[in-house]
Amino acid sequence: MERRRLVGWLGGAVLVAGAVVVLRDGSTQPFPREFGEFLDDRVQYVADSRPLTAPTDLKLTAPDRTSLRATWTATGGVAYGGFEVRWAGRTRLVQATEAELTDLDADAEITVEVRAVDGLGVRSEPAVAKAVPRLAHDGKWVEQLVQPIDVFDGAEALGPHRWRVFGSGDDCLGLRPLNGKRLEVTCDVLDLQSNVPLRLGVPGEDGAVGRVVLTTDGPSTVRGDGELVVALLPEPFHDIGHLSEPYPPGSLVLRITPHGASFDTGSGVPTTSRVVPVGGTSPPPTPGVRHRWELRVLPDAVVALRDGEALAAASVAVPWTVVRPRLAFRNIQQTRLDAFGVGGAPESPVPASVVPLGAGAGETDSAELGATPARRLEGGDSVRVVAAVVSVKSDVRDVPITVEFGGRSAPAAFMPPSDDPVSIRSAWVYADFPLPEPTGNTSVRLRATQKVLVNGSHLVVDDGRAAARRVLPKVTDRELPDPEVPPPAVAVLHDTGATDRFPRGGRARIVVELLTTTEREIAGIKGVEVDLDGQRLAVLPTGRAAGGRHEFLLDLNGVTVGGHKVDVRVLPVDERLETRSASRSFEIGPP
Repeated sequence: MERRRLVGWLGGAVLVAGAVVVLRDGSTQPFPREFGEFLDDRVQYVADSRPLTAPTDLKLTAPDRTSLRATWTATGGVAYGGFEVRWAGRTRLVQATEAELTDLDADAEITVEVRAVDGLGVRSEPAVAKAVPRLAHDGKWVEQLVQPIDVFDGAEALGPHRWRVFGSGDDCLGLRPLNGKRLEVTCDVLDLQSNVPLRLGVPGEDGAVGRVVLTTDGPSTVRGDGELVVALLPEPFHDIGHLSEPYPPGSLVLRITPHGASFDTGSGVPTTSRVVPVGGTSPPPTPGVRHRWELRVLPDAVVALRDGEALAAASVAVPWTVVRPRLAFRNIQQTRLDAFGVGGAPESPVPASVVPLGAGAGETDSAELGATPARRLEGGDSVRVVAAVVSVKSDVRDVPITVEFGGRSAPAAFMPPSDDPVSIRSAWVYADFPLPEPTGNTSVRLRATQKVLVNGSHLVVDDGRAAARRVLPKVTDRELPDPEVPPPAVAVLHDTGATDRFPRGGRARIVVELLTTTEREIAGIKGVEVDLDGQRLAVLPTGRAAGGRHEFLLDLNGVTVGGHKVDVRVLPVDERLETRSASRSFEIGPP
């Protein structure tokens, strides 16, 4: 058996592969004594030589009267391994430079301490700040909105009196217990259409004639390529299904990604010469940490703000006075919504609900869209049939289309086209029908003079006083997720720079990075294990670290020609949590 070198304790220091790491005063013991620690005789651990320094610029703000949002600057970068946040007898490990602390006593002074943590679990001196949540909370932004605002704390908040839900399945919405409850997006495609119109009013102190405000922790970075869209849609485009490009004529679209914000418009929105200065920064969002986004409409420009800081602007003059806001979520699962509101001239909600139909199928000159149960229509005042149609042969607008609803029929109206030349073969059509009391299932069909395809369709029911009867959208209660054990990202490099096929001899550098951006809390890491071809190379205690970057140098002399595999495991302090692992293969060629 090969001789192995132990990693030993020397008083107040740790001896790691010949390097001494001094423990700071006040830090806890970096790892449990029962966790076996060693390095194979062929392995050298490359310790991080950068000094561990305390975070700076710690600031506390209050998203509401019982929460604090802590933000800080990582003085030496975040590659140390993360941060430890302590407050009111509680502790949380994070990898971001912000954290939201909830369920606080509104009138108590809260002391918050933030320490940098390196990859071996050593803590820095703390950055310290204090605040009383009730006094730190500035709710003046709510006064600029039409009351009441929407608080997404249950299925009732999304009822047809104020919202319509365009989902992509039955499992699109959840509730997380964060300072009460917050709505969570749980599918890849979801549209929330507001039934409260935004009517432009007189300019406020900031020059805005209208605004939309949303507090959220998104868009999440689970997929990395998603976006949260805030769209202002004029009549009749608020009745279309899932929003997509090209955007409808006259529409204004704010696109928020994990990396920033930008504006798009549909055709027919005139430009202006107004220049609005922007200069804010938008770091990637942190799960569970709310920020306030605002789309501000000026007479000659639109501005996107995050927590009051301008991030994007467009020099346009909107061509309407009344629109409907829509929130569209694309590939941002686990994004959580807290509150929503509009500002401008007061308007009453227009209750309406959506009844999904489907894609068209059937004969060459007609498409059967489905049948609607009487209970989905009962008590409604009228119904609009909406369908996305595609012509097989020519410009779809040259094809007369008739909509049949039950025993009645009406010519379909085409929604105004965009300037996109590709869109001539597709269009949204609609037809309106009064709603007598239904006596049974109501069938819906489209007829045309030539074959058309229906990509999707639905009913928009004008609910009027029947809104209270409608079935609420399905919302599933969910527990807070366990703290995340960071998954290892493993790279194996040869001294020569080779990454897959190595020459014989020399050394291999095994790099292990422990990074995650998908959870609000990181599980304390007990240690990292590294194996080569099933044989243990190293066990590195990490003292309840939150992440980090570790390098091991492996002497390849004596390692045989052929394929080899490095396995890395990350062990959490809490053994009830999942051990994360990853592998990396390489090959040593003949001389």
